[in-house]
Amino acid sequence: MMSIPHGRRAVASVTALLTGMALLSMTSPADALSGIRGAYNASVAWAYPGTSVAPSATNTTTGTLAYPLLVPAGDYREIKTISISLVSSTEQYRGNPKAYRFRTSGMTPVQPIARWNPCQSIGYRVNLADSTSGALTDVKGAIARVSSATGLRFVYRGTTKVLPGRGTGQYPADTGQYPADTGLVIAWAKPGQSKHIPKGNSGVAGMSHMAWSYAKDTKGRRAGQITKASVVLNSTMKFAGGFGSGPTRGWQGTRGQLLMHEIAHSVGLDHPRIKDKYEILSPVLSRKPAVWGAGDMNGLRLVGISAGCLRRD
Repeated sequence: MMSIPHGRRAVASVTALLTGMALLSMTSPADALSGIRGAYNASVAWAYPGTSVAPSATNTTTGTLAYPLLVPAGDYREIKTISISLVSSTEQYRGNPKAYRFRTSGMTPVQPIARWNPCQSIGYRVNLADSTSGALTDVKGAIARVSSATGLRFVYRGTTKVLPGRGTGQYPADTGQYPADTGLVIAWAKPGQSKHIPKGNSGVAGMSHMAWSYAKDTKGRRAGQITKASVVLNSTMKFAGGFGSGPTRGWQGTRGQLLMHEIAHSVGLDHPRIKDKYEILSPVLSRKPAVWGAGDMNGLRLVGISAGCLRRD
């Protein structure tokens, strides 16, 4: 609900010949593994929606990384040579690198970290019924920022009339109404329309919920796998659009910052116990550019593709 020390992104140029199942080899510079995985998977999702990507490389930071690409049999077609170029950049992340926490932290009995399977795409839909101009652009901008930080592959499936938290569905409410291709729904609601934005609680700007079940990681260890999630924002709070610092008066922060915050919850992060004004996951929105803090980045990396694939129990 609604704050890697200095990070470095990968440098690489990759060419692959894919027919059915193939191996894609990538030569990476030192300390570039996570960036290559993140940018590569995002690129494949755009080119071939529905493709399952299973990274087989170990956590080395040099050498050649091999990625088998499994194309669904029902959607088979010849795939020609594709080129993926990752542009080098250096980004500074401010704040405390330890300022992150997982949604399942502190549960009794102790539970594993819950996260999405990074080797499957996450379909998402948006209910724009009570939103304002530019909302969809900001949703896509926030999704892109979460995807870049985690390596998770999101696919926009269109709009929806589903409003999570409406009715008496199981926790999180309304997940049974999600289309089969949808794992995440983002919506706006007036207080009282959804139980996630209750009446009489005017300070709640947004709420995220997720459902998860047990799974196994690539080493056979128990893990948590998110299966459905929702983000509902308070439509009576009119935030400035975009990802800048926001206004000096009125509601602080921006719609972009709020969306980044809530979508980060939906991929497994909670508010950090460490107070740090630079973190987007801080519990209170503030006037600052919508840029991940050092703690945000470390938490997002740990619930992303660097944690490896999952398989359901």
